[in-house]
Amino acid sequence: MGRVIEVVSGRPFDAFLQDRIFGPTGMTSTWFQVPRSEASRLTTNYGITRDLLLPIDMPANSIFLDPPPVKLGGGGLAGSPRDYDRFLQMLAGYGAIDGKRVMSEAAVRMGTSNLMPDTAQSTAPGAVVTFDAQRYGFGAGGRVGKGAEAGIFGWAGAAGTIGFVDMRRGLRGGLFTQFMPDSAYPLHQAFPAAVAADVISHKAAA
Repeated sequence: MGRVIEVVSGRPFDAFLQDRIFGPTGMTSTWFQVPRSEASRLTTNYGITRDLLLPIDMPANSIFLDPPPVKLGGGGLAGSPRDYDRFLQMLAGYGAIDGKRVMSEAAVRMGTSNLMPDTAQSTAPGAVVTFDAQRYGFGAGGRVGKGAEAGIFGWAGAAGTIGFVDMRRGLRGGLFTQFMPDSAYPLHQAFPAAVAADVISHKAAA
């Protein structure tokens, strides 16, 4: 997808993202290659083995300090929690943030809607990637909720980071961790549930 964008726009993929997304959204700390001057801001990523945390990517020699072999459209960026939240805020605003239009509302609505065909089926038990077609669909790079979770668009990173937007309510949430595999702890289910419970509790108190 990154290459398709380069061909259509006539711009290098990273330059396109900077000019069209990162800059207008106010994302000042997101890169495919983190500058050496920013290395101290990186966090250690851990591998989990039998509940032991073993450092597998440390700030001083992080892989994100090296130039990537390919600038992918589906992964490879490193950024700050603030930048991540700015992007979620822009999506929650249907493409606008701080009074500035970054993406068209139509593009955001399409990208955060379910683009999977009605014939999509759940994956078989034991598959590496599981997909519950009754509860979720997929949009442009994120999972789309169905039923009680309709209107919720989000995704999770390989190291446990979670970000989602409730498009109907204009709410967003983010959780920032660094451990692999991300299934070592049940955060993918527990964090959104905790946020939902907190929202319900706040409404009841109000």
